Amino acid sequence: MHSKPFPCRFPPCNASYQRKEHRRRHEARHSRGQVFKCTTCDQQFGRSDTLRRHMRSMHGVEAPARIKFACTSCRNQKARCQGGSPCSNCLRRGLQCSLAQEDEDEGQQIGDLSGSTDSGPVAHPSPTHPKASRSEKERHYISLYFRLFHPYWRFIHQGSFKESAETPLLVQSMIVIGLWLSNEDNAQSRAIALHNVLSSAIHQQREIWDASESEAACSSCSWPIPTYQAILLHIIFAILYKDRGALGLDLRPALSAADAELLRRLVVSCKKLGMLYYPNMLARYCRNDLPSYVWVSIEEVKRFNIALYKVCTACSGKGCGQGVLDTTKASSRELRAQDLQFPLPKNTPLWNAVGRADWVSVATEEVHRHILDETLEHEWISKSAHVLEALDAA
Repeated sequence: MHSKPFPCRFPPCNASYQRKEHRRRHEARHSRGQVFKCTTCDQQFGRSDTLRRHMRSMHGVEAPARIKFACTSCRNQKARCQGGSPCSNCLRRGLQCSLAQEDEDEGQQIGDLSGSTDSGPVAHPSPTHPKASRSEKERHYISLYFRLFHPYWRFIHQGSFKESAETPLLVQSMIVIGLWLSNEDNAQSRAIALHNVLSSAIHQQREIWDASESEAACSSCSWPIPTYQAILLHIIFAILYKDRGALGLDLRPALSAADAELLRRLVVSCKKLGMLYYPNMLARYCRNDLPSYVWVSIEEVKRFNIALYKVCTACSGKGCGQGVLDTTKASSRELRAQDLQFPLPKNTPLWNAVGRADWVSVATEEVHRHILDETLEHEWISKSAHVLEALDAA
C-alpha cells in the first residue's frame, strides 16, 4: 500500500493525507499550542498577550516587528513565513533557516544612527571581510564597556545582553564609552564624534521617548528602558569628556545647558511614567510570566533608577543641573531620595551572573517564585530618604 503523499510536518506525528488541504487542517490543531517568539530578544511565550506585554515592558513597542521578508525555505515552498530566528516552519522541519543567518549578519551591520561617517568608532570594512571586521570591532568596544565601565555602573544586565538584538542607540552609546576607554590612537576624538551623532539622534527622536510634556503619560504607558539607558549613558559620557577637570568647590561636575535639559527631561519622563514606584514595576507582569524574567526586568528598572539618582546627585547637590538652567524649573528637575519608592536591588552576584552555571549557583528562592503582591513598602529607599539627604548636605 502506497503512503499518502502529504505527511504531517510536526514531529513525531505520523499522520498523512491524500490532499494538501486536509493536512493543513490537521496541522492547525498542532499550531494551537504554538510558541510566540519575540523577534527582538528571542524569548518565547505560550500566549500572544504575554508576548505583547513583554514587548511593551522590555522593548518599548506595542507589538513584535512585522516580518518584511520571508526566509528562503518558505519563499521556495510558497509558505507563509512567521519570522523568528529561525522561523517556526524551518524549526518544525529541522531545516537551516536563512533568517537565523540574517540575524547574525544584523549584529555585524549596526552602524551610526545617522548613517556612516568617517569619524565613527570603527574603521571602514575591508573589501575581503566587509562585515566580520566591523563586528569584531564593535564586540571589542562592548567588551571594554563591560570590563572597565560596567563595574561602576551596573544598570544593564550583562547576562541577557545581545548586541544584535538591542536598540541601536543603546549599543552605540556603549560603544562610545568602550572606545573612550580603549586607549587606541585617536580613540577619544572618534568617541566624541560618535557621541555628537547620537546627540542629534536623541533629540530627533524626542517624540518617541520624552514623556516630560505629555499630558497622557502615565504608568500604563510603555517604558522605553533601553532608550532611557542609552540616554543616561550619553549624559554620563558628557560628564566624562566635557568636565576636563574643572570642578566646583563642592567637587561636583557641571553639565552644559543642553545636557542638563536632556537630564531634566529624562527625570521628568521617568516620574510621569511612574517608573520610580515599586507597585507600578510589579503591575507590569502577571503570574504566568517566567519568574527569572520578571526578576531581571524589575532589577533592571531599579538599578537604572539608582544610576539616574547618582548622576543627578553628582551634578548638583540640590538636583539635576541646578545652577545651569532657570531655577524656576528646579522642583521639576530634581530627583531626590524620597522619590525612590522601591526597595534596594538584591542579590548582586545573581545580577552579575553571565552564564547558566553562574546563575544557578547564586539564584535564591525569591527568583523562582512570584512576589507580585508584595510591595515591601517598609524596604523602600524613600523610607530612609532623610538619612541620605542629610549625608548629601553634610
